[in-house]
Amino acid sequence: MIESRRFRGLRPGLAAAVLLVLLGTALGFARLRDSRSSRPDIVLVVWDTCRGDRVSVNGYPHPTTPRLAELAARGVVFRNAFSPSPWTPPAHASLFTGLLPRRHGLGEGRGDRVAPGIPLLAETLAKSGYETAAVVANPHLSEATGLLAGFSTVAECWTEEGVPRSGEEVRAAVERWVRSRSPRGPRRPFLLFVNLMECHLPYRFEDGAVAAVRGDGAVNGARRAAREVTVEAANRHLYGAERIDAGTIRDLGAAYDGAVRLADRATGGILDALGGAGLLEKALVVVAGDHGENLGEHGELTHMMSVYDTVLRVPLVAAWPGRLEGGRIEEAQVRLQDLYPTLLEAAGVSVPVPCGRDARTLLEEPLRSRVLEAEYGPASDFVEDVRRLDPDLAPEFLERFHLRWRAVREPAGTPGARKRITVERAAAGGGWTLVREEVYDPVADPGEERDLK
Repeated sequence: MIESRRFRGLRPGLAAAVLLVLLGTALGFARLRDSRSSRPDIVLVVWDTCRGDRVSVNGYPHPTTPRLAELAARGVVFRNAFSPSPWTPPAHASLFTGLLPRRHGLGEGRGDRVAPGIPLLAETLAKSGYETAAVVANPHLSEATGLLAGFSTVAECWTEEGVPRSGEEVRAAVERWVRSRSPRGPRRPFLLFVNLMECHLPYRFEDGAVAAVRGDGAVNGARRAAREVTVEAANRHLYGAERIDAGTIRDLGAAYDGAVRLADRATGGILDALGGAGLLEKALVVVAGDHGENLGEHGELTHMMSVYDTVLRVPLVAAWPGRLEGGRIEEAQVRLQDLYPTLLEAAGVSVPVPCGRDARTLLEEPLRSRVLEAEYGPASDFVEDVRRLDPDLAPEFLERFHLRWRAVREPAGTPGARKRITVERAAAGGGWTLVREEVYDPVADPGEERDLK
């Protein structure tokens, strides 16, 4: 035994007791260091506006996502994942809190923020010792919404005019972050959050991406549709002010598939950069959509003011050695916000109060289907902007901005499972008045074309 001056003059029994206490403390610190060093790095990539039914790993017949398929081969595909909102700010706020929009308070991203006292994912992980970095292309994920609170490093990948930069530019920003990190000495685990905007109007377009997915014959039509269907044109179609013809919408679907392919390519490049730096060996890697997109279904484009599955079902693939692996396919219905407790559990961090009330970990065994609740609106704060951009719009076209959409989708497999949509208008004396209700059978009618109400 090593003799220490600290023990001189003590009785032999007392000295031994003190030594045991100190050894126990030292072992405790060692275990703490081991637990912290064993916590996984976390890579969370969000494909903004990506539909779950347009990715190959979910059974889409066109090859939109070959790089995502590589991740899926060593991870888990959650084929029935749904967002709690068809709009970026509330969807990300749910992802970062495990709460529905009605609880976290961020509904539009127009001056509203997550309610005080609700910590975001990055804040909680940073407090527990994680390095946190965000590389984002959506201007809604900025100081204006507060959704990047807790990230010590932020790369905003958009122009001064607010135009999102390409996935390749986002990848380059991730590579710069990788190079900036010191390779020497012990390091903290990290959370890297990446947002890609390829799938958001106006869709990113490359001839080669469309040809790879739909063939050479689809390129010209897709190019024309991508040029003609601007954000403004799509919104006028949505409001009912000026309809876009069916042929253009069909070709727009091919342009969208090409955009998904570009998001997939950028994600592959990001993972290559991380892997080349030795940062993926034990990492938990997640690729998900924040919400989907209407491509003519129900006569609609974009994703505002809708809670059909086209805007709620999203891709979700996760890979983590030892827990989420083996190329499994999970059919259970899950929610985007279920990632919140999943990531914290992987990091060995408790869910803080009042977060996580509307989420359940995806590490649950066996995985049980969950009820989907989704909501959007009213979006009244957008009305003045729309009037300014399009002063000829008649007042009735703006009525939709004053409505609230909600959906409840029972898990498939539940006897008599249904999806219920309610559309409401604020009542003059307070509360809400029902405008309409729709009911669908998600199994027999996945396109939500036959209202059972």
